[in-house]
Amino acid sequence: MLGSRVALITAVIVALAIASISTVTYVSTQHNLRAQLDETLLGGWPPPGAQDPDAPKPDWADLCRAVNRGRPLQRFLEGVQLLKADGTTCSPAGVDSVVLEDTDRTVGAVTLRDGYTQSGTPVRVLLGPVGDGNVLAISRSLAEVENTLNGLANVLFIVSIFGAALAAAAGLVLTRRTLEPMARLTGAAEEIARTQDLDLPVEVSGRDEVGRLGRAFAAMTGALAESRRRQQALVADAAHELRTPLTSLRTNVDLLARSEHTGRLLADGQRARTLDRLQVQAEELSDLVTELVVLARDEREREHTEVDVAAVVEQAVRRASSRARDHTFEVENAEWVVHGDAGALERMVLNLLDNAIKFSPAESVVTVRSTPGRISVADEGPGVAPADRRSAFERFWRAPEARSLPGSGLGLAIVVDTLAAHGGTVRFEDPPSGRGALVVAELPPR
Repeated sequence: MLGSRVALITAVIVALAIASISTVTYVSTQHNLRAQLDETLLGGWPPPGAQDPDAPKPDWADLCRAVNRGRPLQRFLEGVQLLKADGTTCSPAGVDSVVLEDTDRTVGAVTLRDGYTQSGTPVRVLLGPVGDGNVLAISRSLAEVENTLNGLANVLFIVSIFGAALAAAAGLVLTRRTLEPMARLTGAAEEIARTQDLDLPVEVSGRDEVGRLGRAFAAMTGALAESRRRQQALVADAAHELRTPLTSLRTNVDLLARSEHTGRLLADGQRARTLDRLQVQAEELSDLVTELVVLARDEREREHTEVDVAAVVEQAVRRASSRARDHTFEVENAEWVVHGDAGALERMVLNLLDNAIKFSPAESVVTVRSTPGRISVADEGPGVAPADRRSAFERFWRAPEARSLPGSGLGLAIVVDTLAAHGGTVRFEDPPSGRGALVVAELPPR
């Protein structure tokens, strides 16, 4: 689990930190203890009379006699050894002499080194010339230093183990408390995946990264739930709207089929009218399906390029005028650019123009103005009542007086969806002339 891994990583990091500190402490202590021992050895050098010409010169041969008569050498008897010029070595009785090295007899200045006695005891050795080719070796045991360092190493080892264990336990407790909101969020996600219930509440608290993740997850599920509701509403509305044209289409087809099967042919005029109705109904059904497909498109399926709005408006006006040759189009078209899907924006403008053509009388004027950030379409029709201006952009909504006219009621809904995908809005405004309808679409220009 994540909590256990975090606790383990915390313990390892703390253990490494303690180990590093312990190593530095051990090395520093070792250096200080050995430095103190070296100072002790150097503090007794030179021996009495070795460098002072006025002092009685010690007889170094006394070190080799059974009885020491040279009282000035008394304080050097512990670990003292004389390396004679003739190659022999002597030391007081009972002294555990140092194991010599080849270079010990040739030292020309005071020298410190590590060594071992004949019994194997580690010592610190000071070597110094005392004249006449003789070298005096003074040693001090390293046992106390080693014992102190061993005790320190044991303490540091125990502290490291205890510190790592304490860090692991504390890390596990703190991690579990910290990740508790994450566990609740994981449980909610698993429950949503199991039940497919996007409306399941997600508990969110805190301002940290986990809280931000929880709020983002809640926003995502909310957006998915809203998308599902819209999809279900679209399917329900589409099923309702498709039922009428399909029923009418089937009725006319059945009428023609029955006349053919029974041999009772329809009159020429009735047959022509039936065929005309079939053609119109098929076209309406085709338009409805096309508009439903447009509404169902995902925003990610749209292109995202720089779009010349002036060219889009010009093309939409050209297509609209070819459909309504009995209308006049007055166009003011400025140059400006947006980022989006040129095809979707052209359909949006064309839907506004088709809506104006549908509700305005023949020989009337449709005014189109395009300026940076704004496209407006005004007609000379009956207009839209203020109470209906918001509803006019809903799917399949049609004014009572317009239900006999061709159309599906999806044109303005497509306008809303297209503008929303491009960061824009659309609304009805009061026309300056006081008659007709004025639709204003706003888009953020580049």
